[in-house]
Amino acid sequence: MQIIKFIPLSLCALLFTVGCSSVDNNDVPAVTADSNIEISLSPEQQKAVDNSIDFIESSEFDSKDRIDTNIVTIQNADERTWENVWSMVAQVDKHAVDATDWIITIGDRSGHDFARIVCDSDTYEVIGYIPIE
Repeated sequence: MQIIKFIPLSLCALLFTVGCSSVDNNDVPAVTADSNIEISLSPEQQKAVDNSIDFIESSEFDSKDRIDTNIVTIQNADERTWENVWSMVAQVDKHAVDATDWIITIGDRSGHDFARIVCDSDTYEVIGYIPIE
């Protein structure tokens, strides 16, 4: 008879313990956001990033004041990148962008508070931007 009472009490205690426990986010594997990854930029890339930030600050982008300039990712352009790159007035020429140039994304990509800037990898100057859809 005592064993029969012990089993329900044990189950209740176990369910109470599991049900009331909290989940620590550190125990759950998660994808690391861009803002949590510290990357080391070459001096050339840093110059391109600085030029990109200057470009954003002098632009007429609606969200330029909300762009977090501490969040930066850099990737290489490809042979078709030029098709999506615009200067402030028109689409850039086919020969303006090549596969050695950089697409620099500045800001949090989870919303619309970011900009994608294309920079020349030889001069570190801004070629144009890729509009956000």
